[in-house]
Amino acid sequence: MTILSPKEPSNNFQQFEKASPTITSQPVELHRHRCGSPKLWAIVLIVAGSLSTVLGILYGTALPAYVNSTIEDQVVRCSEDEVSEEVYRDPFGDCDDCSPYYVSMYMLNASNANEYLTTNAKLQVQEMGPYVYRRREIKIDVSVSSDASSVTYKTYTYHTFEADRSCAGCSDSDEIVSFDAGYFSVIAATGGEFNLLASVAAQSFASGQNVTAIAATVMEHGEQMMRWLNGLNSLDPVAMKTVTSDDAVTRFLTAGPAAIFDLDLSGFAYNGLFVKRTASQWALGYPSLLAGLIQGSNYVQTCEPSLNAECASCSGDSCLVIAKACSQCTQGAAVLALNNGTCAIIESVYAAEYGTEEAAGFTATTCGLCTSTGLCAAPLPGVVESSGLDYSENTPDASTLNTYTKRTGCDDLTKIGTYVEYNGFTVAPVWVDLGERRNPTLAELNAFSSYGTCESPVANVTCFNVSGTDGTALKPGGVTINGMATQTTADSFESYTGAAKIAIPISSVNTIVDYDGVSLHRFSAHTDVVDYTDGNAATGTGVPVNGLQQLSFVTGFLSYLSGPYFIYGDTSLLSVQMTQ
Repeated sequence: MTILSPKEPSNNFQQFEKASPTITSQPVELHRHRCGSPKLWAIVLIVAGSLSTVLGILYGTALPAYVNSTIEDQVVRCSEDEVSEEVYRDPFGDCDDCSPYYVSMYMLNASNANEYLTTNAKLQVQEMGPYVYRRREIKIDVSVSSDASSVTYKTYTYHTFEADRSCAGCSDSDEIVSFDAGYFSVIAATGGEFNLLASVAAQSFASGQNVTAIAATVMEHGEQMMRWLNGLNSLDPVAMKTVTSDDAVTRFLTAGPAAIFDLDLSGFAYNGLFVKRTASQWALGYPSLLAGLIQGSNYVQTCEPSLNAECASCSGDSCLVIAKACSQCTQGAAVLALNNGTCAIIESVYAAEYGTEEAAGFTATTCGLCTSTGLCAAPLPGVVESSGLDYSENTPDASTLNTYTKRTGCDDLTKIGTYVEYNGFTVAPVWVDLGERRNPTLAELNAFSSYGTCESPVANVTCFNVSGTDGTALKPGGVTINGMATQTTADSFESYTGAAKIAIPISSVNTIVDYDGVSLHRFSAHTDVVDYTDGNAATGTGVPVNGLQQLSFVTGFLSYLSGPYFIYGDTSLLSVQMTQ
């Protein structure tokens, strides 16, 4: 950004200035005078009054205009110099102009998860939190467009736990039981548990068998195989030790289910549906051997031998045919590249229970086999940290990060902070018209991964262009000789939610809150923002009931966006028992 100089000195006011008198040395004679005549005083007062009137007009019109013009000319504009400053690259850091950014996480702890699994009892949940984290957001590879209308950058975040701002007595080591979203994602991506196990078998011990033989193996041993994989993925040191005893991993990958026949896998840690994680793991993410195995083995068995070269050399329609497979190869390559760090996290969890030496032995027979067998540890996103990785000490390689582009507002202040590109994409498929107001089936979700594209979309697919802001920038009200603006410049804006790949309208509620002497204008989403209407049905809003924004085709498994405790939603959503 360039700081323009104030306007050149103006002679607009010289006509109102009086030249300094010429001073000469002359003899002075002292005389005694009477007070001036009334006529003289009248003339003096008339002149003084006229001057006051003129000066009043000047201070009320010309001078404020001059000052305001000078202020405008010193406003920071958009340039490479300004985006290199710390206040832009780390807006929530420790610089003088930075503002700390705190994120609060609340979790619902499933207090009777085991009973729910065994007897189908009504699920009881307990609210835990807030667990507060301070966010740091670092921009790298920043560049401004030639006309200064947009800025492009890559970014990463990291977070630190704020105990003093969190709930009384809460710690980031608190254990919380909840649904394993990573498990759901993997299962949905492969088309269900049966297909998942068949895929694992086909890429390991049954690589030479036909489909019929593999299906027979899964039908006979599928439950034990699935519970074994869940134990491996549990981050429960006792369960992880059980499923890897007597070199069970290597023997399973080479010989099949016979290697795990005699293992007792009846405990809660092997269920897969629910997992116990610390508050820190829920917030910042954690590694998954299950997700890593699916992505890693596909990369080692399929991508490296031939598909990578095919993806690199394709063109036109031939690329569309293999687009899904090429995307999986890209994801697999990233998992392999990150495995050393994610595997080290698993090793530290194991070491906390059994010591460093035994933990090293565990990882040597699991994620230590990543490059050879594809058994890798993939990072899963957390509620607060979307990458699932800790960048607080080591800066990520820029090549592993995707691009963001925002409008600067320098060409149009109403567009300030508006996204043009988000995390590498400018448009994304978000929903499929199912012909009725219902949830998609697993088969429909699985099929979507192959045809759900915006490059050549089919008629019933809704694509949503990246738009809206993150809410941190609106057109400024500005500063004049009268001080800061007291009113907002917009009554509403579109808040782009990257995880949902849609924008949510946010509007003023006409409420002003005084916060430490600063007047804040409160904005909020309308109470019916996720209700079903003919206009928003195309994005899955209010499906299957009011109060839900469908994310299922975005995440790959049944998932929704809603208000806290489904506020303003359909009452059927409250069919759960809250506990103290």
